[in-house]
Amino acid sequence: MQKRMSFIGWLTLLPVVLLTTVLQCGLLAQSQQPPAPEPAQPPAEEKLDLSDQVIRDVLGPLQRGMEGHNPYQVLALFDQQQMPDYAQVRDQLRAFFAQYDAIRFRYQLLQVTSDKNGGSAVAEIEMEATPADESQVILRRDTQMRLRLTLGSKGWRLVGFAPADFFAR
Repeated sequence: MQKRMSFIGWLTLLPVVLLTTVLQCGLLAQSQQPPAPEPAQPPAEEKLDLSDQVIRDVLGPLQRGMEGHNPYQVLALFDQQQMPDYAQVRDQLRAFFAQYDAIRFRYQLLQVTSDKNGGSAVAEIEMEATPADESQVILRRDTQMRLRLTLGSKGWRLVGFAPADFFAR
């Protein structure tokens, strides 16, 4: 009778043993699978052409600095060491920002060239500025600006522009 009880006990335990074995085999099989492939790396930053670099490094920040009324952001675009009239441009910009409140600044890059000493760009610049003094008229300027650029560790920087009195008139 004891043998029958063991046999009956074994029969009742069989599903539990089988289930445990199946689960252990499944876990073992999962742990032996090769690791899942790592997610694909994002593509390396595409090489920008010179026009894209000038827009990213100079014209885009110039527009945001002018419209954001931020002389520090605009002046950061200039290479102080290589621009002989930097102090004059700085003073003109500060006076301009003091005189005008809202500024709308648009550009269209027309041409970009580079050489061993730097680069140059021509852009159509359109600016509209609302004076702080309400008795004054809105300033509207539209010009083809020639920019002289140098390439440094922080990207392209301005070393000059014409007309040089764009912010002074």
